[in-house]
Amino acid sequence: MTIVSEVSPYCGQSGRVRRVFWRERTPWVLVRLRIGGITAVPWDWTDLPVPQLESNLPPNEGLAVLLAPSALRDLVRFLRSRCTNLEQ
Repeated sequence: MTIVSEVSPYCGQSGRVRRVFWRERTPWVLVRLRIGGITAVPWDWTDLPVPQLESNLPPNEGLAVLLAPSALRDLVRFLRSRCTNLEQ
């Protein structure tokens, strides 16, 4: 992905997405830059696609939840451990 916002000092720099997280109801991306270093920028400062919401849903009911693969794996492990603990 590439940082495209001219507001960012990293405008034009590309890198790999490390994590996606929410800050004040806005998605942010933690990026490992190809030039070295890591920075966090708002999602809309990048050239990443904007998730499409279903148009037939009322406002705020079609919000997309973005999980990194590692976060999804950790969530599954947590839920499995909760189920195991409840069965005992």
